[in-house]
Formats: sequence, structure tokens, C-alpha cells
Amino acid sequence: MLETTSNVREYILANRSIQLEVNDTVFQPTLTSKLLGQALRIPEGASVLELGCGVGGLAILAALMGASHIDAVDVMAEARELVLGNATRNGVSDRITALTGDIYSPIGSKKYDVIISDVSGVVDEVSRLSPWYPDSIPTGGYDGADQIVKMLDGARAHLNPGGVLYYPTGTISSTKRTLEAAQRAFGGNVEIVEQIEVPFCQEFKDNMDVMSRLQNEGLIQFSTRRSRHLWTLQIYRCWTPNN
Repeated sequence: MLETTSNVREYILANRSIQLEVNDTVFQPTLTSKLLGQALRIPEGASVLELGCGVGGLAILAALMGASHIDAVDVMAEARELVLGNATRNGVSDRITALTGDIYSPIGSKKYDVIISDVSGVVDEVSRLSPWYPDSIPTGGYDGADQIVKMLDGARAHLNPGGVLYYPTGTISSTKRTLEAAQRAFGGNVEIVEQIEVPFCQEFKDNMDVMSRLQNEGLIQFSTRRSRHLWTLQIYRCWTPNN
């Protein structure tokens, strides 16, 4: 039996209650994770790869949705034990393998029916203002697109025929560059499946000089409605042909 600690919290992902032990150095579910969970369609018995798994919320969700096995990958070494413990906590430890490494490096040439990616997609300066972004986690680079583009460039090689990739992006990164990478990899098989506008957190509001400069430089985009500032979060679905 797992020891219950004060760091175990309940998260609701795709209307499922998931108990997760978290800490301040490993990525834990955010609004992006919740929107990804809402978008996911996991065929019964599917093989799944989760990239940027953090404490394992979406990997566990995939198992609860009927995946036969999930490889959960995160660059942070501390994530592995949290994922394994959380998988046990939610009764799916027999279907989740936790791996440490950068994007596809731990999985070799393996292929999957579904890839879920939540790798970093936030402009460097913005990520360090964000309350949900631990300092220990690598950022998305100058324009926020580096890790997503790297993930997209390798995705086709790790998907089975008819396989599907889900990934998030937002206007606090270069959505143009990530969309170009998705279309380069998947042609016309790219669509937005979820989209919401997100009000600025207090940290963004407190640093409007930085946010405005980044918008003027073309690195981010946000809209202003009366006194509210909003950025857009999107979930994309990409797929491969069946043959």
C-alpha cells in the first residue's frame, strides 16, 4: 500500500478523478493538460506514448480510457518515481512504463497507435514568469517552439499506420512555426480539436511591459478586451494514413 502524503492531490481529467502525488520540481497537470484530456480519444487496446509526462496524469488517463500500454517519458529524472507511484495509486501500474530522457530518445524505434505530447511550448521569458512552470524544467526556447518542432519532426517515425498525435500549442509561443512543422510532417492531416481563450495570470499582468514587448517583437500574441488580456490555447490532432 502506498503511503498517503500531503502532496497527493485530486485532478479531474476528462471527467475522471485521478489522484496524483506532486512536487515543485516536476510538471503537474495544468489547464493545458485538462484541455488535452478533453480532446483525447483512445481506442480500446491502443498503444500510447506520452511525451513530457510530468507526474503522469495523462498517461494514467489513457490507461483508464482503455489503452493496453503506455510509455510515459519525461526529461526530468524525478518524474519516474512519481509516475510509477501514481500509476499504482490509480490502479493502472500494470500498463504504464516510466522512462527518462529527451522526447524520443528512450524509446528507440518503437511505434504507437497514439502519441500524446505535452512538451514545452512557451517563450523563454514567458515561461519564467508563469506560476505553473517549475524552474527546473527546460523551456521551449527563444520563440517557445523548439521542443514542439523537435517532437513534430520525429512523430511520423513513431506512429503506426492510422496513428494519431495530440499536442497543444498557444499564442505565448510561435504557433506559426509549430503549425508549419505539423504540416511538414502530416500534410493536410492536421486539425484543431479544442481551443479556448485564457486570461492572463497575475504574473503576466504584473509584467505587462515584458508581454507587450514580446508581442511587438512578434513572439507572442494576445488580445485585449476592456481591462482583460487573453492568450489562446489550442489542441491539435494530427494523423497518419491507414496504409
